[in-house]
Amino acid sequence: MRHALICLLLTVVCSVKADVLFRDDRQGHGYIFESDRKDIEATVSQDEALDLAIDWAMSFYEDESLEVADIEFRIEPLRFWLVTFKKTDEIFYAVLLPDGTIVEPQEEAKV
Repeated sequence: MRHALICLLLTVVCSVKADVLFRDDRQGHGYIFESDRKDIEATVSQDEALDLAIDWAMSFYEDESLEVADIEFRIEPLRFWLVTFKKTDEIFYAVLLPDGTIVEPQEEAKV
């Protein structure tokens, strides 16, 4: 009984592991974008994803002068939109899941 409970607990812990979608460690930002959501239905177009990313990035980075540099749809480790913004010599990112959900970045601890 005790062995079965330990196995169940380990299964649950391993199954909720988040996948690192993108890591921004340039320019000292130290942001990591991760998600544990799998098999999300794509419900937003590229244009809709871009609009959502622009609104979010201007608010998150507190800068309304960001310019879109690129948008790409990646499929590994799971499907997501990666939007790249630039301002002068700095680069910023937004990550969205296929349903338009913004993946909030977490500050990555520097070792």
